[in-house]
Amino acid sequence: MGNCVSRLQLLQSTGEGQSEKRGVASELPSCPAFPIQEPTQSFWTFPPSPISTHTSNDKFPPHADVVIIGSGISGASFARTLLDIDQEQDNNSEPLSVVMLEAQETCSGATGRNGGHINPPLYHDYEDLKRSLGKVAAQQVMRFRLAHLEVLPAVAEAEADDADCREVHSVDVFFDEKVFSEAKRKLSVYKADMPQEANTFRIWEGEDARRRYNLSSLATGCITTRAGAVQPYRFVTDILLRLLEEYPKHFQLFTHAPCTSITEPSTTNPYYSLATPRGKLTTSHVVHLTNAYVGMLVPGLADVVYRIRETMSAQRPGTALQFRGIGTNNAQKKHGRRSYIFYDSPAKKGFDYLTQLPDGEHELMFGGGREAPPDTDSKNGVCRRASRGMYDVHSAAHVSGALPVYFGATNWGAEGISTAESPVGDDAYVDAHRQNGDPWAAGRVKALWSGILSVSVDEFPWVGRIPSAISGRRSPTPGVRVPERGQRARAVDPGEWVAAGYSGEGMVHAWLCARALALMVLGLDNARGVAAEGRYGVGQTVNEWLPACYRISVERRRNAYKAWKGLRGGRETVVRGGAGKMKIYQSI
Repeated sequence: MGNCVSRLQLLQSTGEGQSEKRGVASELPSCPAFPIQEPTQSFWTFPPSPISTHTSNDKFPPHADVVIIGSGISGASFARTLLDIDQEQDNNSEPLSVVMLEAQETCSGATGRNGGHINPPLYHDYEDLKRSLGKVAAQQVMRFRLAHLEVLPAVAEAEADDADCREVHSVDVFFDEKVFSEAKRKLSVYKADMPQEANTFRIWEGEDARRRYNLSSLATGCITTRAGAVQPYRFVTDILLRLLEEYPKHFQLFTHAPCTSITEPSTTNPYYSLATPRGKLTTSHVVHLTNAYVGMLVPGLADVVYRIRETMSAQRPGTALQFRGIGTNNAQKKHGRRSYIFYDSPAKKGFDYLTQLPDGEHELMFGGGREAPPDTDSKNGVCRRASRGMYDVHSAAHVSGALPVYFGATNWGAEGISTAESPVGDDAYVDAHRQNGDPWAAGRVKALWSGILSVSVDEFPWVGRIPSAISGRRSPTPGVRVPERGQRARAVDPGEWVAAGYSGEGMVHAWLCARALALMVLGLDNARGVAAEGRYGVGQTVNEWLPACYRISVERRRNAYKAWKGLRGGRETVVRGGAGKMKIYQSI
């Protein structure tokens, strides 16, 4: 099942405290320090965006006021916030110059390879957070996650209308009575403390659940609420394309340009110096938005943010499977308006996730499988397999065969066939299929791929200005001016910044974490006139709407490292990956 690696297993897989970065030489290849060209193609990335291999200028710029590393959802949110707000500033200085560096193609990392779910953990870990953080802070985390259900569709409607960002009916499915009972108990705690936020939840038992949600006889019940879904690749690339077109003088994107090293300021160069295959450039602000790969350039995070590879697929639904008919209006009865999370037994401790596309062949976007630990040998920290980047065979086999079991043979029906090969297929879809020459298989599983997600040891994202004790580098001298740019008047003192470590829940954390970061760089984190986005955070400062437990600090890193050492010693085996939803199993 998905997300079923424990913290102990994860740490054992990387050996005696060796991060992937610190692998020693042997006869096996070293694990990649930076994002690789993935050998499997994500269904989302075809056809490719016009900016998939974008290079803003044949001549690589020698300097930028701000350099963003990473072009996923965090990069899009940060760049959008920074550029849109900075361009509106009414002063005489030149707007900030911004360069975005991407190691491979635009949005080719976790965002472009995930399941497209906007499905926040809520009742799943609320009780645990209330116990560890306190009631007020736990509720702040819940509201922060929930805000993405409103924010992302609003942004998509304005800037990425072809990203199919929509509200869906979310169904948590349980196949074990003990797990179902614990889920209901946790839901009762959440409802008691947050009745307004929990008013869309409903419990379905036994046959009612199976009949209403097309489930197999193995299902014991389900819990439903509202969630969201999106085509993540289109969402991000549409936004970045708009920024490139609107701010051609101040925003540049370079693909296939990994930042391979960062040199701190010196007596001869008052800025950070970044090395890339395209050349070097200097900057006052380095913004790390590489999520699982953040430890490669920020050494202090290498032992507290890990990488895990997970499997995704696009599958044709069985001919009898019908997700329509739920709801009271026509929009709710269309394809693509339902999302599932399938929970396993207490012994397995995992979950898989599913949503359906509203158009085309109404593909089932199904992911999880048996989560694979980092591709490192337990003794020497080097890669296990020469075929780096491939999905785990057992995970792929599980993902490819689980759906008819979850829904049952009768509900599934005969296998669907390619619409392009069907004599009764939609003419427009068939024509597009043939014209594009898409690479997908003709059977049930159209596409099978994998991607890297991050795991934060203390389960929270890391957001904010990076202390020098964590980056390992000195910051440029405060007040340094960029000649003829007026940078000092438009941004805070120079430094390195981060938003990363989403632990498999990036779609309900990344957008607002990165927006908060941009506001910090602009010096607007204490301003009340700039909302988080839409209605969320209106009249509040960043410090009020961004959960305090997400802020990076030396003390937090120290505590996380202590937890890491305790886990390495085998004193705790809390499940990892999708940490919030995994709390369903904690008391069983």
